[in-house]
Amino acid sequence: MGPQRPKGRESTISELDAAIEALNLAKDASGIAPAKAVFGSVSVILATIRVGFLPVFLTDCRLKCTQDTMVNQADYVELGLACADVCNALDRGLNGKGFNDLNNTVRRVISQLTR
Repeated sequence: MGPQRPKGRESTISELDAAIEALNLAKDASGIAPAKAVFGSVSVILATIRVGFLPVFLTDCRLKCTQDTMVNQADYVELGLACADVCNALDRGLNGKGFNDLNNTVRRVISQLTR
C-alpha cells in the first residue's frame, strides 16, 4: 500500500499546488511533445480539482450534503494526485531522453495517456 496522503484541507491544497508546480516544470523541461501534453493535461485536471475542492468548505449546506460532497471531492483529489504520481514516474523515466530513445512500451504508455 502506498504512503498515506495528508487529510486536512490546507495540506491537501498544498499537495495539489506542489503537484501542479512539479507538472508544469516537467512540461517545460520535457523535449517530448506527447509527454508535454500529458504533463499539461494532468496539471489542468489538478487545477480544476483544486478550484472545485474549495467551495465544499466555503458553503453552508446541510451536514449530509456537505459530507457527500466531501467524499466525492476526496475521491477526485485522490484520483488527481494518483495521476500526478504517474506523471512524476514518467518524468523520472524520461530523464532528458528524446522520443526515439524510449522503448516501445514507454511510447505506447505516453500515447495512451494523450488520448
